[in-house]
Amino acid sequence: ARDVGEILGHRLEDDRSDVAFERILVSNPDVAGRPVSQLNVAKRFGAAITRVRRGDLDLLARDDLDLQLGDHLAVVVPIEELDAISDWLGDSERRVAEVDAMAFGIGMVLGMLLGVVSFPMPGGSSFQLGSAAGPLIVGMVLGALRRTGPLVWTLPAAANLTIRQIGLMLFLAALGLNAGPQMAALLQGGEGGRAALLALVIVAVCCAAQALAGRFLGLSSARAAGGVAGFLGQPAVLQAAEARVVDERVEAAYATLFAFSIIVKILLVPLITTFM
Repeated sequence: ARDVGEILGHRLEDDRSDVAFERILVSNPDVAGRPVSQLNVAKRFGAAITRVRRGDLDLLARDDLDLQLGDHLAVVVPIEELDAISDWLGDSERRVAEVDAMAFGIGMVLGMLLGVVSFPMPGGSSFQLGSAAGPLIVGMVLGALRRTGPLVWTLPAAANLTIRQIGLMLFLAALGLNAGPQMAALLQGGEGGRAALLALVIVAVCCAAQALAGRFLGLSSARAAGGVAGFLGQPAVLQAAEARVVDERVEAAYATLFAFSIIVKILLVPLITTFM
């Protein structure tokens, strides 16, 4: 041991006299939406980013990984540069909870404008995406871009979850208020048995579709569940799938198939009315 160096009386990885290991919160919009390699923290601060904590997921800090507001970065940095890199990344819980009203408003306006555009179809008919599919498609495009100049299109994780929960509760509440009287009339009219049988058939078809998608298309159970939720257009099914599986692929499959199914259903409406 003497030929190698000095024998220490403590564990070297516990020594924080020269190097600090900290988790720093990304709240600076100038950092969000950029890949890890573009930050160049090695030259700026002599630091290294090892892990990225996003929600409940721990991600490897790959060079091509785009950062988002609310990410917690595991940073190894010289002790004298700790304050500088913390200020640069933001490290502010208050700022990360704020929603960029400009980016949010522009995205909603673009989505609503796309929803009212009429697309011509053969036979002289036309269709519109509507106020649901329009913002969804625009959101998918802007989410893929992540940022355009100073505008960051992605929402912080906390704000994203809050808006989604409120939206889901309002949707289910409105759905229940509208469907309640019709359900009561259906049961009083003696059609409850047929409705229950039809519900069982729909559930069985969805379960079979999920199993076939996982087996023959090579999809994971999480992505297959999200795909079924998107095909049905039911955020309640998506919420149930996310409650059982913590996987971002559930949302990705839901968003992709929901937009596709909405467009297909809109295209089928004039065809059905033509042949009926």
